[in-house]
Amino acid sequence: MAAPSVHSALFLCAFLQLFPLPGGQVPSCQEVRTVFQSLHPSSKWVPETPVSGADLQVCQTKGPTCCSKKMEERYQVAARSNMESGLQVVSAQLKRIIIQNAAIFQ
Repeated sequence: MAAPSVHSALFLCAFLQLFPLPGGQVPSCQEVRTVFQSLHPSSKWVPETPVSGADLQVCQTKGPTCCSKKMEERYQVAARSNMESGLQVVSAQLKRIIIQNAAIFQ
């Protein structure tokens, strides 16, 4: 299950703030790109440098972020898929237990 990766990538997107970097380095979204690319082979939705994120609904921050609207949508789809697959597994197990117990009581 990819849930921990989704959570860590979402965490990086949501909470990556611009901090003063030593030597006047330009902030980069490379860490977020690496995590996002492990979940989704295409990294075209990760900005090169942090952006305002004013249009985001989940990855909201008060400062710049490395999360784009398209990334946010992909994470929502992945989270929904993970939740549905988990529910299907648990539902199948419950169904099997109910069928077994019904057979015992008949």
